[in-house]
Amino acid sequence: MNNVAILLASYNGEKYIEEQIHSILNQKNIKTTIYISDDSSFDKTLSICTQLKEEFPNIKILPNKKRFGNEARNFFSLISSISADKYEYIALSDQDDI
Repeated sequence: MNNVAILLASYNGEKYIEEQIHSILNQKNIKTTIYISDDSSFDKTLSICTQLKEEFPNIKILPNKKRFGNEARNFFSLISSISADKYEYIALSDQDDI
């Protein structure tokens, strides 16, 4: 079974984020770890992710102390924060990808 890191950049995605995460978790024949980096959302995105993290131990929320301001910086932070040698594959996922 392949071990896959999903790097998810989020910002004000409360409309999509729960469905997206469930879509990733429902993949068959792979082991996934979802790393979420939220860019200081002011809606319920982060609280939704936190609730899902309580239910699914393979969801990790990275601490963010500053605003990135765009997806590229957010993804760069995600890529820089994980140990890639633990995974066969790494996938990038924006908050509204299903």
